[in-house]
Amino acid sequence: MAKICGKLKEGRLMHRFFIFFTLAFTTHAQEIRRTPLTLTQGGTPETPAVFDGKGMIIDLGIDVTSHDWDKQGDVWISRGPFENHPPVEDVQRAALFIEEVPIRLVRDRAAEKQSGETGKVIFAAPSTLQPGQMSFKPDGTVYFRWPAGKTPGSSKIFLPPAGLASCVNIACSYLTIKNITAIHAANDGFNIHGHRVGIRLENVKAFSNGDEGISAHETVQMDVVDSEIAWNGSSAGGVADVGDCITTYTHCEAHHNLGAAFFFDGKSHRITRCRIHHQTQDIVVRGDAVVEQSDNEWLKP
Repeated sequence: MAKICGKLKEGRLMHRFFIFFTLAFTTHAQEIRRTPLTLTQGGTPETPAVFDGKGMIIDLGIDVTSHDWDKQGDVWISRGPFENHPPVEDVQRAALFIEEVPIRLVRDRAAEKQSGETGKVIFAAPSTLQPGQMSFKPDGTVYFRWPAGKTPGSSKIFLPPAGLASCVNIACSYLTIKNITAIHAANDGFNIHGHRVGIRLENVKAFSNGDEGISAHETVQMDVVDSEIAWNGSSAGGVADVGDCITTYTHCEAHHNLGAAFFFDGKSHRITRCRIHHQTQDIVVRGDAVVEQSDNEWLKP
């Protein structure tokens, strides 16, 4: 077990190095896309269309490291709100990242209940935050406590974009998407709504998005292979497939997501030869979703 933990720790450091070295290096080789990508041109069942990103990185993050922060030990408070970033009431998603790490948004549920007001939103006070948690003042001022493993002042701080943008929106059928990294969306890294069939994701990476890394809805049929889903901020999972969708994940890796690795509330799903680590939960099934599993590896840190 000690050897496994050591390998996982080393792997985590290598993942961090890979992400940020890749981002720094590719600014010279190719521009990082800073706007969402919407794909609307599909093919046919016999000849699916292919969108090869060839290593494309879509990063919607806003670097606010140099903002004038009020630094109170490991609790940092923004001096006023950030433009177009009002308080986020939905604690399902993360609204801030320290490097790759999503910061969990928390509300004071006891105080909300005590208020007696229906729909009352009261965020947790700065002094009550645990490492890796954040909240808002009513005017949108952000405050957070630095997560474990990150030293105040030595790591970059990112906001997701205003609104609920996803990095990649799939709006057609019979389409294969490959070789894309999706980072820092306010919503999902890869988002699929509607009746979309014949969708295939190959060698994609969904890192540090506010909600899920990959999320299929309604009656989507999708296969995901050789892909990685990590550090996403959804309280549901790094992957969350819901509605009446049918999805498969083969030879994928999921780790360090705030929620489960996989969350399923769709029609049927299959997970094969996937590797799950640094997760408090591996696979969560809700409702009557049918989930088949085979040859998966779940390693506890």
